[in-house]
Amino acid sequence: MKRSIPLSLRLKLKLILRFCVDVRSGQFTKIVRSSPKSVQLQSQQFESRVQVVQVLKVANYSENKRQNLTIAAKTLQNVNIQPGEIFSFWALVGAPVAKRGYLEGRALVNGNLKAVMGGGLCQLSGILYYLTLKAGLTPIERYPHSTDIYTEATRFTPLGSDATVVYGYKDLRFINSLSQPICFRIGITADQITGELCTPNPILVYHIEFRMQKKSDLTQVETFRSPIVSNSQSSATGLEPIAISHYR
Repeated sequence: MKRSIPLSLRLKLKLILRFCVDVRSGQFTKIVRSSPKSVQLQSQQFESRVQVVQVLKVANYSENKRQNLTIAAKTLQNVNIQPGEIFSFWALVGAPVAKRGYLEGRALVNGNLKAVMGGGLCQLSGILYYLTLKAGLTPIERYPHSTDIYTEATRFTPLGSDATVVYGYKDLRFINSLSQPICFRIGITADQITGELCTPNPILVYHIEFRMQKKSDLTQVETFRSPIVSNSQSSATGLEPIAISHYR
């Protein structure tokens, strides 16, 4: 039955269902979709509090991926998320379609790497997820990849730090639970991507720990965090469980 419904129609139905759920849950009115220019200008007073730098690996579709990341990053740049407001990756980024400049890139689909429109955006959502964890924020919606395609030798981010996004199906969302606004700044060069979470005033930064355990044919990763009490140490107490991820 599902396969008999065209993909475009299935996506429309998913978007309608998502809208209905957001309205019913009260999230719809709290989701940030853009910032007025006057508010974005205020972000110049914000300073970087947490930074993540990742490499952009050279592979098939590398240039396409870089273009996709650049387009998406512009929609997120310096958008103010006020206390109590909800960040939604797709509400800001929008549909990754060709008419907006997106190209085909690699993405995991049902455990296999395939070329899809807008492929590669999961590296950006993963960086945002990690930044929110470091800043003490807890996502209200986040999905790990279903399959681990790397080995420990080839991995460039810790297993458990990923956040896959699929337009209409899987989003990355969190509430700004801080007492001040935040914004993201994304920088992309030929070989790396840098993400920063910025605020007007200093914030408490957290140490993130990923504990991996093999369970039958699955790998389970538990994510914990604790506040950093000095430049090099995290608190021995107050270890907080954040998420459990499973990978084939």
